[in-house]
Amino acid sequence: MHKTLYLSYDGMTDPLGQSQVLPYLCNLDDDREIHLISCEKSTEYHKYSEDIQQVISSKNITWHPLVYHKFPPILSTVWDMWKIQKLASSLIKQQSFELVHCRSHLMGIIGKNLKKKFGIPFLFDMRSFFPDERVDGNLWPQSKFIYRLIYKYFKNQEIKMFNLAGHIVVLTNAAKDILSKHIESSKITVIPCCADFHHFDYRSISAEEIEDAREDMQLTKNNFVLTYLGSIGTWYKLNEMLALFKELKLLKPESIFLILTSGSKDLIYKIAKEYSLIPSDLRIKFVPRKDLPRYLLLSHVSIFFIQSTFSKLASSPTKHAELMGLGIPVIANSGIGDTDKIIQETYSGSLIDLESLDPFNNLSTKIDKLLMLDKQSIREAGQKIFDLEVGIAAYKTIYLKFSS
Repeated sequence: MHKTLYLSYDGMTDPLGQSQVLPYLCNLDDDREIHLISCEKSTEYHKYSEDIQQVISSKNITWHPLVYHKFPPILSTVWDMWKIQKLASSLIKQQSFELVHCRSHLMGIIGKNLKKKFGIPFLFDMRSFFPDERVDGNLWPQSKFIYRLIYKYFKNQEIKMFNLAGHIVVLTNAAKDILSKHIESSKITVIPCCADFHHFDYRSISAEEIEDAREDMQLTKNNFVLTYLGSIGTWYKLNEMLALFKELKLLKPESIFLILTSGSKDLIYKIAKEYSLIPSDLRIKFVPRKDLPRYLLLSHVSIFFIQSTFSKLASSPTKHAELMGLGIPVIANSGIGDTDKIIQETYSGSLIDLESLDPFNNLSTKIDKLLMLDKQSIREAGQKIFDLEVGIAAYKTIYLKFSS
C-alpha cells in the first residue's frame, strides 16, 4: 500500500482543519495509508478530538496530534516546528513513505529538511504568499529589525522550497502566473479552497430547517437578509461591509445583516455604531459547520470584502465555494485571487471597487440583478471550480507522480 506523511500546522479540531484538510484526506486513502501530524489547541482538542477520531476511524489515516503553542511569540513556533520535525523523522524511520505532503510554508521548511536528510520527495502545498502576507497584514512590521530578519529568512526558505519541492500546489491561477516567471509551470497545480457540494447543497435543506434557523435568528420573511460568513479583523474589511449595509438599509429598510462568526459581538456592535447602525439591525452568531447551510440559506445576498494586497492574489476564500454550492449570489471586492475572474465568468455575483470615489454607486441596480440570478446556475458553475471532488481528483493525480 502507498504511504504518505501529511504535515499540517493547522489543527484538525479547528474549523479550518475540518473543512480544508480532513475532507481531502478521507478521500485520498483508497489505496494509501496516511499518517497525519497536526498541532492542536488544547481547548479545541479536548472538545473535539473524539469527533475527529470517529471521522477517521474507518479510514486508512493514523493521526499524530501535537500540542500547539502560542507564547512566547516566534519561539513557540520554532518549538512546535522542532517537535513536528522530530516526530516526522521518527515516523520516516519506521515507515516507507513515498511522499511528505506539507501544508503551508512552515511545514514546507520541514519537508525541505526531511528531503535533505532522508531523500523523500515533498509536495509544497502553498496556502498563501506567507512572508508577504505577514508583512501586508502588518504582523511583521518592517520598521522593526527582528521582523526584517524574519521576512528575509522566509523569503530565502521560500526560494529553496520552490527549487527542492517535487511539486507545488497553489490556490489561484493568479499565484501560478506569478510563480511561473521563476518556476516551470508544469511543476505547479492550481487547487482552490474547495467545499463539499453534498453538504453545501440548497436542495438537501428542508423548508422546516430554514424556518427553524429564521426563528432562531428572530427574522421574518419580510426581512431582506445580507450575510457574512467568517472571521473579522486583520484581513476582513468589516467597516466597508457595514458601510455597504448602511446604504442597503436606505434602499431596503427591512434589511438585516446576519454575521456568522466566532468574532467578538461587542467589537462588531461598536464598529456598527460608527455607521449609525443599532444592534437590532444585526444578527451575530457562531454556527458549527454542520449547521451552516440552513443559516446561510436565509441569505438573499452574501458579502465578503478582503484587503486587496499583493499577497492576497494567492488567496481563495473558502466561503466563496460554500456560497456557490448553496446557489447564493455574492458581493465581493476586486483584487482577491481569482475571485474577479470567477464572478465575471460565472455571472454569480457583483464586484465592488472599494478604491473608487463612490464604491456603492448603483447599489440598487446591482442588488436587483443579483436577485434575478438562478440558484442552480450558480451552483453548477461553482461545482466545476470548487467541488471537493474536483480538488480530490487533482491531488490524486499529483500523488500518482510519486507512486513507485
